[in-house]
Amino acid sequence: MLEPVQDAWRAEGAGSYIRIMPRLSCRFPSAIASLLMVAVLPLTAVAQDATVARKDVKPTVTAAGDYSLVSFSGDTDPWRLGSVSLSRRGARGSLIARINYANRFATDGVQVEADAYPRVSENVYLYLNAGYSSATIFPEWRVGGEAFTSLPQAWEASLGFRQLRFGGAPVTLFTGAVGKYVGNYWFSLRPYVRSKEGGLSASAGLTARRYFEDGDHWMGVAASYGSSPTDRITPDAVGRTQAFSMSLNGSTGLTPRLLATWTLGHDEEELSPGNTRKSITASAGLKLTF
Repeated sequence: MLEPVQDAWRAEGAGSYIRIMPRLSCRFPSAIASLLMVAVLPLTAVAQDATVARKDVKPTVTAAGDYSLVSFSGDTDPWRLGSVSLSRRGARGSLIARINYANRFATDGVQVEADAYPRVSENVYLYLNAGYSSATIFPEWRVGGEAFTSLPQAWEASLGFRQLRFGGAPVTLFTGAVGKYVGNYWFSLRPYVRSKEGGLSASAGLTARRYFEDGDHWMGVAASYGSSPTDRITPDAVGRTQAFSMSLNGSTGLTPRLLATWTLGHDEEELSPGNTRKSITASAGLKLTF
């Protein structure tokens, strides 16, 4: 799964910072990917560094893949999730294509997605997303957009939305984020507001990361709470009343061009009053830059 581009800051002396950017990984193959790329190609321009135009950056292509196993308490069969992607990053930005696979409730499904991060100005860039699946275990359609801006004193902020269509009324989430860099650490708070029958529901997620020699090497922790604390809602969880999750994750280099990523998380979901589902998720992935 992809989150909007995040930068890291590395302390260079007292009160001085140099921005170091993680490489955007991407995910995608084949003819469907080509169609999505054609649709999004006019946006081609996304700078990975959202605040500094880097005209001297050489174009790079990154191929990535990851696999997740979700194990539940009780008699629910494990879920298996996989993703492959391909991205191109240049001086003006990045374009991402991705295909996701899932096996949930003994049902297989595939979802295709495209992401772009076009620059609007030196300090403002956008996140754009579109996805489609004919499988019942994914949303039929998903779209999203968000505007990010860099602020003084190593702060950043964003505002946007996600919309998921499952065949009935669409699920619309309004979201944003406030982030802060402190030395080699990055902290971010992201709320989600969803309109539901009976009023609005509010959820939020908190992320903290510690960066090491560059933006590709980090470890982090994330926690979220609420009925819709992320935009990756599965059809069976549309009506859930509450959820809590916590995870540890990281990214480290195996070679100068090969990265390994990992996640270990715990989730508790109240699907309806008195019906709670608990699970543990383990994920591993690789990213290769050409």
